[in-house]
Amino acid sequence: MDSDFRTEFVRAPSGTKHHPALVLNADYRPLSYYPLSLWSWQDAIKAAYMDRVDIVAEYDDYVSSPTTRIKIPSVVVLKDYIKPQKRVAFTRFNLFLRDEF
Repeated sequence: MDSDFRTEFVRAPSGTKHHPALVLNADYRPLSYYPLSLWSWQDAIKAAYMDRVDIVAEYDDYVSSPTTRIKIPSVVVLKDYIKPQKRVAFTRFNLFLRDEF
């Protein structure tokens, strides 16, 4: 069943599905490389509103509410440092990365 145009417009105004935000640790390094640490634009705005991240770069597009217009973040930096894992998880995906499949 095809989705209704009106519901798609309400869920994703102006094609905001394609605006991921790169998440960097407090030392400006990505949290992970494979896969690259990305958040949805909703999570990035929520974290910025809760004062957990600083916005470094933004897209040219906006998300609007009745009273506010917010630029969509493209790069966010965590305010608290997260210690990286020393051991790599033993998963099928990581094996494929290791073996360059």
